[in-house]
Amino acid sequence: MKYKRIIVLGGSGSGKSTLANRISIYTGYPLYHLDNLLLNSDWSQKEKSEWLNICKKEFLSKEIGVIDGNYSSVIKDRIEWADLIIFIDVPTPRHLFNIFKRSLMVNLGLEKRHGMEKGRKDTINLQFFKWVLNWNKIHKKEMFSLLESIKDKKVVITNSPRKLDIEKL
Repeated sequence: MKYKRIIVLGGSGSGKSTLANRISIYTGYPLYHLDNLLLNSDWSQKEKSEWLNICKKEFLSKEIGVIDGNYSSVIKDRIEWADLIIFIDVPTPRHLFNIFKRSLMVNLGLEKRHGMEKGRKDTINLQFFKWVLNWNKIHKKEMFSLLESIKDKKVVITNSPRKLDIEKL
């Protein structure tokens, strides 16, 4: 693969972590899950004032890597770092189905969630449900606006992350 610094974006339950994991396995690049870096074990956010420093320490100073996650307050720094940006664009029902399926499978011990620290429970509370329900209405427009402004990077938009041929990237 000619790209060395890859970020995978999309709403919760879009398949970001799964795709990022596939890319990491295929390339051998280190994988950085922003949820693990920027959230505490109880899913609360670490101090936003520390996010950029955490990102700089963990991956923005490195020459290769795959980053999974959105986190708009540090997205511009990650886009500047990246040479390939992949955005997963799936409809809201797919987001919702995926988060419920993931939570059920992980909490029953039938599946391991990519990017989730050991011991962390996969939870869906009302706030998270509303976030996912409204993501396409609110945040997708912002994301597309940001992606359209990128002129010097490869941007790939997919509505089927499982079918994305990473060998052709």
